[in-house]
Amino acid sequence: MPTSRAIRPGVAPRRSTERIPLTFWTGAAIIAAAEILLFVDAGGRGVAVLPPPPGVTIAPVEGGLEHVARWVAVNMTPICWAAFLLLADGLLSWLGSRGGPGSPARTRPRRFTVCFVTSVGVWLFFDWVNFFFIHAWRYLGLEQLTITHVILAKFVAFGAISPAMFLCAELYQQLGLRRVRARGVRVGRGIQIAMLGLGVAALLVPFLVRDAIACWTLWVSLVLLLEPVNLWMGRGRVPTLIDDWRHGRWGRTLSLMAAGLTCGVLWEFWNYWAAAKWIYDLPFLGPLEGVKLFEMPLPGFGGFLPFALECWVAFQTILLVMHGVRLRFVEPLPDDDAVL
Repeated sequence: MPTSRAIRPGVAPRRSTERIPLTFWTGAAIIAAAEILLFVDAGGRGVAVLPPPPGVTIAPVEGGLEHVARWVAVNMTPICWAAFLLLADGLLSWLGSRGGPGSPARTRPRRFTVCFVTSVGVWLFFDWVNFFFIHAWRYLGLEQLTITHVILAKFVAFGAISPAMFLCAELYQQLGLRRVRARGVRVGRGIQIAMLGLGVAALLVPFLVRDAIACWTLWVSLVLLLEPVNLWMGRGRVPTLIDDWRHGRWGRTLSLMAAGLTCGVLWEFWNYWAAAKWIYDLPFLGPLEGVKLFEMPLPGFGGFLPFALECWVAFQTILLVMHGVRLRFVEPLPDDDAVL
């Protein structure tokens, strides 16, 4: 017969919840401080949103606070993207103290580190396709930086892309999307071969068309191309979306897409007033190119949904290659719902 534990007089019962970790507050404080300094710079330079109109000259910085604000405005992307990782880690760790699986950055640090480093290479591939072939986006403000500064800033920013989406997806999973189950779909060998063929074709489009419209195929090409490869070659060593769909596990797919859109909105928000930033050239959208949220035309936000899936699938391929060359130090996922 179960017995209840007696509480000693004068001793308060232990609380079931834990404090939100310091990483959350550190990340939130960095983002808040960066936003304040960004608007200080935007208000002092004479034009809030760059690039300036023709004939308008950016006011030079003079005081100490203005120099700090300009430095933050130039480095807004790596600052906020890295701080978001801290914030997400804190939230996931707090949820872990309440019974969740915790933050992958703490429970699987080697996997997180590999994700960060390889995220740089994944985005450099997309940048290469863009700048040599489709010219859908441009960077502004980098000419004022040294080569070393640009390399360091890009390493931090590009390295944060995949981890940010995957941590955000883990958050959506822990908030309830991991429980999304439905009837599985049959993805047989024929469909897998068709996916592979479509993936090859989609990846070739940017090189053949050489126009910004090819970005639509670029953001789905690696999912179609690499998913069948991961399934055939992985033999259970890496998870696949196809296996999720077969078994009716839709939470990971939905969480990744939701995370891609969430991070996309945040990235565009932090980018809009920055002094070093990116802008888009998407003439194929016609009048819709001018209908924007921040610098992104509204239809373009749809690209963040498959982009998150693409980065996740590419990361599984990288892990599969590492396994093939006997680099097997990365921690395995704890279950079929984990993202990172």
